[in-house]
Amino acid sequence: MALSCGIVGLPNAGTSTIFSAITGTETERSAYMFSTTAPLKGVVNVPDDRLHRIRECIPAQKVVHAQMAVTDMPALVSGSSQGEGMGVSFLGAVKECDALIHVVRCFTKEGVQHVSGTVDPASDTEIVELELGQVDLDTLKRNHERVGKKGKAGDKEALAQKAVFEKAIAHLEAGHPLRSLEFTPAEREQLKPLFLLTIKPVLFVANVGDDDLSGTSERVQQLRAYAERTHAKVMHLAGDIEAELVRMEPAERQAFMADLGMQESGLARFIHAAFDLLGLQTYFTAGEKEIRAWVIHKGDNAVTGAGVIHTDFIKKFVRAQIYTFADLMQYRTEAAIKSAGRMRLEGKEYILQDGDICHFLIAQ
Repeated sequence: MALSCGIVGLPNAGTSTIFSAITGTETERSAYMFSTTAPLKGVVNVPDDRLHRIRECIPAQKVVHAQMAVTDMPALVSGSSQGEGMGVSFLGAVKECDALIHVVRCFTKEGVQHVSGTVDPASDTEIVELELGQVDLDTLKRNHERVGKKGKAGDKEALAQKAVFEKAIAHLEAGHPLRSLEFTPAEREQLKPLFLLTIKPVLFVANVGDDDLSGTSERVQQLRAYAERTHAKVMHLAGDIEAELVRMEPAERQAFMADLGMQESGLARFIHAAFDLLGLQTYFTAGEKEIRAWVIHKGDNAVTGAGVIHTDFIKKFVRAQIYTFADLMQYRTEAAIKSAGRMRLEGKEYILQDGDICHFLIAQ
């Protein structure tokens, strides 16, 4: 399972800076608006120190991290859905993303323009959310008209879809994102083919200045209050600093972070926040050829986890041999884990836990 996120925000909120920090790539950074004119895509390894600690105990030819795909979008402004600024035609690039990363400016910097002339996190955030909501409204209304015609002919499925679309339209017209509305699993299935934007989980990233590395400023608190009202999550990071960190050698990076009192990089915190937002976790496979991290949803059973490796494993699954990362750190070898009685055989219904190390037995 590949985690994918789309980055959105107002001009000069720092979306390109955050993209650069996350992916470790060089992108154009400008004090002027609309410097990003097309979606930018990148892939980054998910940092997980456990992989290398496993390798200390189980020598392997290579270590393979889980990966996250990130797409940086051109900035949105008030009226984008009607063609203002760069418009919204590019949003198709994030329609199928798992989550939206909404970068919100919480810093002031001389020479860096602001679209409305003043930094107001709650107001800035609402502008982008309303534009995304308008895109969803247009999508829903088009499809409401389509199923309405079928409904008149007595199509029961079309009538059910029509009711769900009307429920979503009413919520959006009241100015609320769809993630703040409860849908049944069946209703979500009916909405899924529309790839609606405001129903996606959202992580607000408060882009702070180097004078607020703890993220305690009034601006960040305003954003947290907005996120709580609209069922979203928040984290903070200093985009300019993070973009510098990725350019440094490891030793220099650690020394710089220590000077700033940073325990971990913003990238690591971002990954943790994204995993938490989407209810994800990691299990591992380990052998002589490779040690690899696999991403699954919390609550996934052994069969589902095996299917992430290869879909054939779902039908051919027999059982799983499992021990924990903590067991390996304590006993240091698989033989010692077995001797201690900590190696378990689990069936199809076993619920995988974060940090499980698995060997799947698959029928030939």
